[in-house]
Amino acid sequence: MDLKGLLSLNFLLFLSLAFELSCGTGESLMNCQEVTKQLGGNLLLPLASEGISKSMNKSIHILVTKSESPQKNVKRKIMSLSLPERASLRFLENGYKFHPENLKLEILQSKKENEGWYFTTLEENFSVRHFCLQLKLFEQVSTPEIKVLNWTQENGNCSLTLACEVERGDHVAYSWREETGADPPVSANSSHLHLSLGPQHVHNVYVCTVSNPISNHSQTFTPGSVCMPDLPELRPWGLYVGLSSGAVIGVILVFKVAVLLLRRRGKANHYQPTTEAKSLTIYAQVQKSGSIQKKPDAPSAQDPCTTIYVAATEPVPEPVQPVKPVPEPTDFCFALRNRSPSQSTPA
Repeated sequence: MDLKGLLSLNFLLFLSLAFELSCGTGESLMNCQEVTKQLGGNLLLPLASEGISKSMNKSIHILVTKSESPQKNVKRKIMSLSLPERASLRFLENGYKFHPENLKLEILQSKKENEGWYFTTLEENFSVRHFCLQLKLFEQVSTPEIKVLNWTQENGNCSLTLACEVERGDHVAYSWREETGADPPVSANSSHLHLSLGPQHVHNVYVCTVSNPISNHSQTFTPGSVCMPDLPELRPWGLYVGLSSGAVIGVILVFKVAVLLLRRRGKANHYQPTTEAKSLTIYAQVQKSGSIQKKPDAPSAQDPCTTIYVAATEPVPEPVQPVKPVPEPTDFCFALRNRSPSQSTPA
């Protein structure tokens, strides 16, 4: 064999080896299943497909390894089990639990470091089966909050920028939409939304939706809470000033009316006429016993009748008591006093 033939043979062998290696690597990655789970809880991983699981009884050894990248040649051993022994595991990494009845691997309190590619090898008497899956863990997204970053208003048109924010969650995707589908259309796939609205659109309802492969939440926003269709009518400060002024004027009027009523009541009490005590004098005469002797020339030095003065007060008007009539005088002296001079007896 000449030199050219030897070189050609070596080149063909090299190509054959490279093709075999590439086929082996491609076969191990071709059927890798992608599994997405929520971060932080316990989760089960199927270590083989349904067909491979049914042939598990024919296997004599199971090996599970993990790699952060499929290109790595060195993998981390997770579990090693010889099926004839059944009761005991040769090796099991901390934080994992194996379920031989359904050929599943349980991860306890999953963490970010549990992400990666898991390879399962089932060894039989005369064959070897391979199975792989890629595990991705995601934190559940929280309910978003919509904030107004800035806004301006001119000639009744309102321009504003909204930001949709979440407190937790990874690989979050954002989307916006108008709840009723009215104009203007919304085309935004980021956390920020820029709007330029006329007065007829300030009451539209805009919805921000946040999502990742395991969860999604939404929040709504109405621009009318910021934008005012008619500034002179909708600005509240004018209304507040008017109400405050009216309240002050009302208080002043009530105060003046109260003062006026109090003054009138005081004057009425001051000028109310008091009931003056009226005194009445009652005259009564009593005649002494004995005969009356009259002298024609001169009157007697001493009046035979004694005059008694009694002061009486007029009864109080309330309650009104009936006044008894005074009996007519029958006394002789009283008759003499009321007798006119023409009726006197001549001497």
